[in-house]
Amino acid sequence: MEKAVKLLKEFGLNSYEAKAYISLLTISRGTATEISGRSGVPPQRIYDSLKGLEEKGFVHSINEKPKVYIPVPVREALLGRIYHLKTEFEKREKFLRKLIGEIEELLPKGDERESFTGVINIVGEESIVSKAVNLISEAKEFLWIAGVRPLFKFGCRGNLDRYLNPSVKLTAVGIFDFPCKNEIKKLGGVYIEREVKLPYLLIADGEKAMIVYSNSSALFTENPSVIEPFKVYFESLLR
Repeated sequence: MEKAVKLLKEFGLNSYEAKAYISLLTISRGTATEISGRSGVPPQRIYDSLKGLEEKGFVHSINEKPKVYIPVPVREALLGRIYHLKTEFEKREKFLRKLIGEIEELLPKGDERESFTGVINIVGEESIVSKAVNLISEAKEFLWIAGVRPLFKFGCRGNLDRYLNPSVKLTAVGIFDFPCKNEIKKLGGVYIEREVKLPYLLIADGEKAMIVYSNSSALFTENPSVIEPFKVYFESLLR
């Protein structure tokens, strides 16, 4: 039960909603009182939990007295939730992109400076993924990616296609699952399956590099002297 609750939370359910849904699956149909008793969700929280499940597409209700709830089959509910989250994100992304220019006009531009030639620490998985997407988007000629399942971390399913310029030559080294292989092929890229000791390495046009050395820590640099050894290392993986 605990593992199932944890996994359902990845789909945006809270603990009470997940427990209510799991319990409803075991009895096929039930009233709020019955679901509360079986799931352990407090009576004062069961109605808002069932309302949340209904809005997220995990249960349907039948207008009987008292109201009866039936669960949506697991796969149907989860796929529907993915579609909803994707649509929601795309709408949000479109809205936020429109705000970029407006915010740039309102905020100080900052000093125009030459590229920083030191090494920057990037902390936090969200920051790492954001920087990876930035590197992928800004690549003009070639993009090198290597590591332990290097594309899995950045969600290769559709994301490379979304951010990578079609003219950029993609080369990836590591272990890949089937969707990632298809994504690389679709983009005309090359992948080489090989064990790589370094967790993640991204090099864009030989000029910018990010070295991820843990789930939440990475280094970014535009310093040619720092990037060169990693270029040599990547090229050694191709032999």
